[in-house]
Amino acid sequence: MRKVMQALIVLWAWLLVASLSVAASTGLLWEVRKGDQISYLLGSVHFADADLYPLSPKILQAYEQSQTLLVEVDDSTLSMEAQQALLMQYGLYPAGKSLRTELSGETLKVIENLLSEFEIPLAQVERYRPGMLAVTLASLQAAKLGYSAEQGIDRYFMQKARYKKTIRQIEDFAMQMALLAELPEEEALVRDSFENMDDYEAMWSAMMQSWKSGDADALYQAAIGEPLQEFPKLAPFYDKLFFDRHPRMVEHVEGCFANKEICFVVVGAGHMVGPRGLVADLKKRGYQLKQIK
Repeated sequence: MRKVMQALIVLWAWLLVASLSVAASTGLLWEVRKGDQISYLLGSVHFADADLYPLSPKILQAYEQSQTLLVEVDDSTLSMEAQQALLMQYGLYPAGKSLRTELSGETLKVIENLLSEFEIPLAQVERYRPGMLAVTLASLQAAKLGYSAEQGIDRYFMQKARYKKTIRQIEDFAMQMALLAELPEEEALVRDSFENMDDYEAMWSAMMQSWKSGDADALYQAAIGEPLQEFPKLAPFYDKLFFDRHPRMVEHVEGCFANKEICFVVVGAGHMVGPRGLVADLKKRGYQLKQIK
């Protein structure tokens, strides 16, 4: 349960879990400028293994030059008991409802096939809402490939910055748990979302190659563009999971400039890339962005 709870704080990034190798890694790092002020954006992978470290010297240099670490959520601000209460509140169906009562046999079969890889009966998770179940499966898939949230980039920098730099969170644990109940739960969309998780090893391999080479366009296509082409019904899911949350992220980045802070912003790589990503949004607002390779 603890691993699942830790994974839930990065729900929106379950599509971006990747295995990363140090040898030729470039990463997804941008310099953001407006006038004579500067900050940095780092596209994070939330699950990784020890082979990711040490990080690129250019990434570490940008971090050292910064005054404030800005992350999606800092779960250390809430006790484990409070986190568990929020998890139960938002992650489970209310009494009388379950996956069996809300989903068709066809969709349940897709879910059972995914669970069978980990020898988990549907009865064990039938009260999980689809969003919580997706994160649970993503966490299990990541663990099978040897990756953990404990070694993710955002957690690495929070540990590095603790008691040394200002750490601010863009969202909070309660907001992210509420997202579990807000994700669309229409039958066709739920089925497509779980079918999209079937070939997870190939998907994560593609993410890894894109991140290592610093290819933002390729990462966008692998994480968002191609899945939406194959499963167009997932558009509302991506809106809720990614795009609807970008205005708040942009607002916090702009706050760094308003406060004349040099910020090191670490959010999931999927939020950075593509025509609706943070890089594109900030450019539209007059900021100059340069990817550092």
